[in-house]
Amino acid sequence: MRLVGSAITTAILILGFAAIAQQTGPGGSQPPAGSLPSGSPPANGAQPQVDESALRYFASQGDTRRVNAEIARLRALYPNWTPPSDLSQLSAGGSAPPDPLLERLWNLYREDRIAEVRAAIAERQAADTNWKPPEELVTALETVEARRRLVNASDSGQWQTVLSVATESPSLLTCTNVDVLWRVAEAFARTDQPIRTRDVYTYLLTNCANPAERLATLQKALTLLPEQQVADLLQFERRTGESPDDFSSIRDELARRRVERASLDSKMTASAEDLAAVERLIRNTNEAGPVLILGWYNYHHGNPARALELFKTALDRNGGAKAAEGYAMSLRALERLTDAEAFAYEWRERAPENMKIYLDVATALLSQDPAPRLDARVVARIVPVVTAQRFPDGAQALGWYSYNTQQIRTARDWFRTALGWRPEDEPSAYGLALSTQRLNERAAFNAVVSQWRGRSERIADLADGTNPGSGRRSAPVQPRAEMETAPRPAAARQVAVERIEVEQPLARTEEGVRLRQTQARSTLGRGCAMTRNPTGLSGDAALTRGWCLMEINRPLEAVAAFDQAIATGSGRTREEAAYGKSLAYLRKNLTSEAAIAAAEAPQTRSRQVELGASILTQRALAAYRDKRYVETLLALSERARLVPEQNDLLLIRGWSYFNLGRYKDAEQVFRAVQRTGHSEEASVGLNAIQEATDQVSQ
Repeated sequence: MRLVGSAITTAILILGFAAIAQQTGPGGSQPPAGSLPSGSPPANGAQPQVDESALRYFASQGDTRRVNAEIARLRALYPNWTPPSDLSQLSAGGSAPPDPLLERLWNLYREDRIAEVRAAIAERQAADTNWKPPEELVTALETVEARRRLVNASDSGQWQTVLSVATESPSLLTCTNVDVLWRVAEAFARTDQPIRTRDVYTYLLTNCANPAERLATLQKALTLLPEQQVADLLQFERRTGESPDDFSSIRDELARRRVERASLDSKMTASAEDLAAVERLIRNTNEAGPVLILGWYNYHHGNPARALELFKTALDRNGGAKAAEGYAMSLRALERLTDAEAFAYEWRERAPENMKIYLDVATALLSQDPAPRLDARVVARIVPVVTAQRFPDGAQALGWYSYNTQQIRTARDWFRTALGWRPEDEPSAYGLALSTQRLNERAAFNAVVSQWRGRSERIADLADGTNPGSGRRSAPVQPRAEMETAPRPAAARQVAVERIEVEQPLARTEEGVRLRQTQARSTLGRGCAMTRNPTGLSGDAALTRGWCLMEINRPLEAVAAFDQAIATGSGRTREEAAYGKSLAYLRKNLTSEAAIAAAEAPQTRSRQVELGASILTQRALAAYRDKRYVETLLALSERARLVPEQNDLLLIRGWSYFNLGRYKDAEQVFRAVQRTGHSEEASVGLNAIQEATDQVSQ
């Protein structure tokens, strides 16, 4: 290992590496170690008087590392000194008899007990004022103490002190103290001297031979230097010799960083070489990081199909919320909105970004042209999230979805909600104007017009009777004749059942349930979302966890928690748990399981009625969807014995009669609904009956 003398190492601190470069020999090699010695050699070229006591001691102990370090130090101080060719001469003790005190001092030094060395020296000098410790021992002690001061200053972030100590103790700045050189380089960087930092690293790579230390030098440079300067340092890679370098990991890291920057900016393009390097990283490691980088690069550069594959791999490698965000966004870019909504829903609470992408995907799903026929369960899970997040774009999208699927009252309510969250939202105001006009709510319509006439041309046109141009999001008002024409009976029947499926579960949930869920969520906080086996929880703890899981819409996990509460809780806890378990099964449309759960513990009369009505409602809806109209009527009749029949369910009863050909019964039901003020829905049914009876009479 080649070492540099004190004057050269001091030049690193004071003049920078450029000053050293001026002294390099042919071919860029450094001058011989110690060519600028701290003291002048004898004029006649004679061998200098060198204190070899430390060298002799280390040799006698068989400490090869210390022997080599001492030889290097003496060479730096005495360029004309030549170490003995046979170190056994040293271990034999030479011509001078060994000094027991010196052996003790060197032994303490070897064990890094520096304070004891100083104390022993002071004690000897107090007893013999003419005695002086060997210069080499004093220098060695000063070097160790300087290293300690420098390391302590570095650990404490006292960067100017680091540089000051290094300047005062240039003997530290050699390849035997690579850690010191690293700390000096960092001190330069922390004091805004990056050129000096680069010079120290250049010195290390030029002079120091240990491959591991050379690689570590570049790894440290990655954290402190601009990437171009790190790339410039790669020229010092030694590809031949007994210990060649392997800087490929540094090159891969630089490539990874360049691709990462391009992955965030669609205007930046990574080179084929850099992309290939990241592909290698993906193959050679099981980490999610490189996969995420390449996934985002493909997403932002117009290749969502490849991005989807990569984000799936990242998820498999525990890439977490960021991988899920990319996966959902790629599904959306591929226009697989149904899949995107289902996936994003499961991840919505993992991070704010995941909630944002879920809301965006749900809004896009609702806003398709033409309006899609979504599964009612999809809409039912979008609604509480939009409400909890007070997301005006989502409320507006729910308004247009309801409007375009002929759920005009629901549309009106959503447009009002959107305006409540964002009062200056003109599209929602226009939707509210259309909805109130369709419902013939003149006072409400005039209020919207009065507020928006001067700010919205199309609302003004609507008030003046002008039919605006068509457009999906504007949902143009239809001519009155068309509005009063009944849609085909099949379409009308589908609208009726979808309305039930969206609105009914919200109607059956009592305020007490909402309060329980909210309180449980507040109690458990983030711990609620963590998957946990409820076995071992107390009855009350399991009950709280069950309600919390219901709050975050994980009903099947809630069932397991409620089971634990039923098994271990008191009478009141068991009653609450059985009630919660029934609601959990109802949320998943598992009516038979809900009925069994309701019987696992005694319930109050009001709860028996509530659960019974909910179970019968779901049975009626399931039968209606399957076109089992007789079973639908039986379930509705049984439900009517418990609670009054709401208008939405009366419509289902009416359409069931209609489909069984019992037109008179159907007419009685629709006219009953009409008398309650729901004339539009009832008119659809009555028109369908008229059409059907006219066809029969013909």
